[in-house]
Amino acid sequence: MKKLVVPFVVIILIGASIFIYKTMKKDNLQTPSAPQTDLREIALSEVSNHSTSSDCWLVIDGNVYDVTKYIPGHPGGSQISQGCGKDATNIFNSRPNDGTSHSDRARVLLPNYQIGVLAK
Repeated sequence: MKKLVVPFVVIILIGASIFIYKTMKKDNLQTPSAPQTDLREIALSEVSNHSTSSDCWLVIDGNVYDVTKYIPGHPGGSQISQGCGKDATNIFNSRPNDGTSHSDRARVLLPNYQIGVLAK
């Protein structure tokens, strides 16, 4: 009976390692490694050139974000595409499906996607 314990523990550890790896890999698709530090001014006309789910920039509170890589993992599904290429501040603060603001988690993730500030 004791001879079966070691292989059983090894199998459990391997399974847990695979699960953790896949979970981390999924999170990495949704979250860039670090926020940008060298932000440039971007005109709204330039933002409007990035208006599809395969190339999505949006403006929230005067900051410009490239959320293209986040779209596949967005908890609200394709709703995020409504903000592509424009000022999405109202959409972010009052979601179309229920009128509530985005979660604290969304607000924490957002700076990781910032690429600039809206030009005045």
